[in-house]
Amino acid sequence: MDSVLESQHDTYFVQKVAVGSLAGVPRIDVMTQICQDKNVLHVGCVDFPITDLNNNLHLQLESVCKSLDGFDVNSDAFEQLQPHVSGQLFDRWEDVSGQYDVVLVPEVMEHVDNVADFLGKLSALDAKAYVITVPDAFQCFRQHFDYNAGSETFVEVVHPDHNCWYTPYTFQNSIKKYTDWNIQGIWFYNRISLLMIATRAA
Repeated sequence: MDSVLESQHDTYFVQKVAVGSLAGVPRIDVMTQICQDKNVLHVGCVDFPITDLNNNLHLQLESVCKSLDGFDVNSDAFEQLQPHVSGQLFDRWEDVSGQYDVVLVPEVMEHVDNVADFLGKLSALDAKAYVITVPDAFQCFRQHFDYNAGSETFVEVVHPDHNCWYTPYTFQNSIKKYTDWNIQGIWFYNRISLLMIATRAA
């Protein structure tokens, strides 16, 4: 069945994306299922700029993965993580040399200054699959955006380091433009994000 919105626009501008839902499943449960007994590289492992060891995803996955390495350009926080991890921590792409079942990239892509270059670096890794999450403008619309017409002020609740919001279409479009990966699926996730699983092209 066509949407009302679709019927109001020229078909050239109407983009449709299949999106499942994991919105009610806790974040750590989703990540645990994906990473269980896998060799994983976690990109963005320090949770910059707030490295909270009690809530750090990398540390939560430490006992779940077969092996777990981390990558982050904000290597100042490595000193905090290092005593609690068994894998390697990298801050330069050229130093990453492992073979990975999964490259996990949670809430990182919206921070990078050159998406094509970033995805190129991910593609160059020896990896079977990529799991990427990004903030979703659609799910966040009501709780994260407000406009006060009287003062002509737009209020946006967002991490101050973010460069963009994604939607299912712009997320999928970025991956299709800048990689040759096979997209296995996209899901609404964690009530504020989109999760994509993609595999390396055969």
